[in-house]
Amino acid sequence: MADQARIGGGALPYHLISLGTVNATVVKATPGQVYSVQAVNINAAVRYLKLYNKATTPAQTDTPVHVIALPPSVPVSWPIPVGVAFSAGIAFRLTTGIADN
Repeated sequence: MADQARIGGGALPYHLISLGTVNATVVKATPGQVYSVQAVNINAAVRYLKLYNKATTPAQTDTPVHVIALPPSVPVSWPIPVGVAFSAGIAFRLTTGIADN
């Protein structure tokens, strides 16, 4: 199914269950678009999902292009009908602080 989406130009889903760390992750190491984000924070305090325009694993010193606050126990859905373009790649980190770096 994933190969058919790649060939046909469709969106490829990505799913992660956090390990309780920053989970610095490269979703796509080439240019792409994000069409939606869905996340749930099961911690008692707010967490932040930070999206980076990077083809490599984001570090704490990198500046995110989008920051999504994840309140405790409230599912967050961010639909983006036209997509948000990432020219280098799509990466993210999960943090406890809102500061960019």
